[in-house]
Amino acid sequence: MDPRYAKVFKPGTYPGLTYVTRQPRTMGYTYEERLRQSLSIEGYLTYIIGPSKIGKTVLCENVIGADNMICMSGNDFVKERDFWSGIGKKAGISMEAEISERSGVFSENENKATTITKNYTGNKDKILQYFKETGKVLVLDDFHYAPEEIQYDIACQLKEVIRLGFKAVVISLPYRSDDAIRLNPDLTGRISVIEMEPWTDKELQMIAQKGFMELGISVSSGLMERMAMESIHSPQMMQAVCLNIGLLPLNFSEITDKIIEESCRFTCANLPYADVVRILKSGPPTRGQQRLKYDMKDGSKRDIYSVILKVLADNPPLIELNLNELTERIQNNVQNAKITTRKLRDSLKNWQKLIEEQGALYQVFEWKDDKLHISDNLFLFYIRWSEV
Repeated sequence: MDPRYAKVFKPGTYPGLTYVTRQPRTMGYTYEERLRQSLSIEGYLTYIIGPSKIGKTVLCENVIGADNMICMSGNDFVKERDFWSGIGKKAGISMEAEISERSGVFSENENKATTITKNYTGNKDKILQYFKETGKVLVLDDFHYAPEEIQYDIACQLKEVIRLGFKAVVISLPYRSDDAIRLNPDLTGRISVIEMEPWTDKELQMIAQKGFMELGISVSSGLMERMAMESIHSPQMMQAVCLNIGLLPLNFSEITDKIIEESCRFTCANLPYADVVRILKSGPPTRGQQRLKYDMKDGSKRDIYSVILKVLADNPPLIELNLNELTERIQNNVQNAKITTRKLRDSLKNWQKLIEEQGALYQVFEWKDDKLHISDNLFLFYIRWSEV
């Protein structure tokens, strides 16, 4: 174990020494420049969308500064009326005050008095004033986790206050058919959309290059390419794989393919997806009937749900697969049998319904329009490096 790695590679916090500035392939401006521009335009709501674990929040930390951000999550909102009080609590603003009213009856021989204490809840004006005076910016992360009806209400409330100079950044995933921000007609012409592209392997390799240079460790370009591939477009995973090389309880003199594989297994060990995999493998209730099992080319026998998990974990790791690509992967793994397109489509619909009934952790993909979108890269990493 080499404690120096933890000072360089930061998968869970701001990566000061290994921060990489990026720009879209089709535009000559960096994401940082675009975010600064958006925040400088009065009356506009900034909307950042991109795959999970791609660095959307880290981008905000770089441009806005962690001390200037009031961060909320879509999970924080259960009821619409909690929006402003939730922001107030997160910002440390007292939302209650006491007013004492004293009344009395007096005579020459008697002095009686009654004190009545009333509580009232402050309104959003108090929060707006605080944000304006301090220059704070609301960063509403994981907006897609808020209930759909609340998403629309929040969008409407933000529309009202951004006209008053309130600065807000909403962060969400792509592929949302129920996009309450972009589909809200009241916000048309008042949104700055920053759509972040997945990291390329070359961009991910820059994290390793910066970090290992800081550590004074030589790593070949081929090994950094391997780490980038395993990180599945995620800078957070690249940081984690690099970090865990130094945290491995092993003695080694150089970084090799085997060490990278051990780091991936070590990284996977504490990821919280075991129950997600269990539910997906179980699929919907079978009412006592056993599912058909298919002979796999690796010698195992799997039902349809276990087969899909297996092929999702295949090389190369992809965060988006259409029905034809899934079918091809399945036929490359199944022996002497054919799984029909209808059966595959029905199984994926069952999965979608199943995860919609679960909590936020289980929302690891979205199946729509005959495409499977992996919305949580860490989940894909997990099924690649654990036994599924």
